[in-house]
Amino acid sequence: MKCPKILSLLLMILLLSTGYASAAPSQTLKIAAGDPEDSEMGVVGNAFKEYIEEKTKGDVEIQCFYSGSLGDESECLRNVQKGTLPMAMAGIANLVPFEKKLGLLTLPYLFSNIDEVVTGTNSAPAELLNSYATKSGFRILTWTYTDFRYISNAKRPITKMADMQGLKFRVPQSAVLIAAYKAFGGSPTPISWAETFTALQQGVVDGQCYGYIGFKANKFNEANQKYLTEVHYTYQLQPLVISERVFKKMTPEMQKLLIDAGKYAQEKVLKYQIEQADAAKKYLIDNGLQVSQLEDEDVWKKAAMEKVWPEMADFVGGKETINAYLKACGKPLWK
Repeated sequence: MKCPKILSLLLMILLLSTGYASAAPSQTLKIAAGDPEDSEMGVVGNAFKEYIEEKTKGDVEIQCFYSGSLGDESECLRNVQKGTLPMAMAGIANLVPFEKKLGLLTLPYLFSNIDEVVTGTNSAPAELLNSYATKSGFRILTWTYTDFRYISNAKRPITKMADMQGLKFRVPQSAVLIAAYKAFGGSPTPISWAETFTALQQGVVDGQCYGYIGFKANKFNEANQKYLTEVHYTYQLQPLVISERVFKKMTPEMQKLLIDAGKYAQEKVLKYQIEQADAAKKYLIDNGLQVSQLEDEDVWKKAAMEKVWPEMADFVGGKETINAYLKACGKPLWK
């Protein structure tokens, strides 16, 4: 009776010694992400992982950690900059403390539509942005598209700027977004992303801003968010960055593989965002979210261009930096 067991054991040893068993990865790279896996960040993380592991036949493993499980976005970015964490995905506003020129992407009404956003995150504009990032210890591999930051709140519909009065909004630690909310008549309160749901649920703030997919993934409809307004003041970009220190230690072949994986993931998330945003919107409306349109968005844009841009220009690198980016995008220069 023992012979079959012995034969099975010998066969297993033979398979292991001749390489037929699955080999362990020779390298593991971690990605930290602030949002849940069923968000745009999850699309990027899974596409990036799929590409790298398929191309290396499992020799390089990508491990994704979602919902801030490795720390909040600012903490993870600090670790990426130091090289103790290989990669992270974070909202663009959280990269600004490390490289102020990237703050130009948070200027209100910089982009009018998704076509302008795509133009501004590819080719020459993307190269310019990456030149800023690499000087601060980061290399951008993917731009995660997560829609315009629509404003939601717990108290009332917002259809004109006057409706912002008396409402407190969670914003990231972004001088530009703080200035924008003040210009729009709201009361901005910087709160870390990890604490946003609780702050909304407990009424510390009345509202926040996010696209439909992220809103649904983070379950903000369960945190008193009853009203949402489609205001197009800023498009939420969430770059996937790798530590420049880590990147420089890699072989040219590995560097190219990571860059190619980043492009693949970016194409995947753009397709996902375009296809799934309407489905997320429908789901939220069906579950009680009231969606409004602005009656006076031209007034919001005027306030942005006349108040926020002049006030924040130096904070994001000056007029020269802004115009260099606008020129790369093929847009009129700011005068």
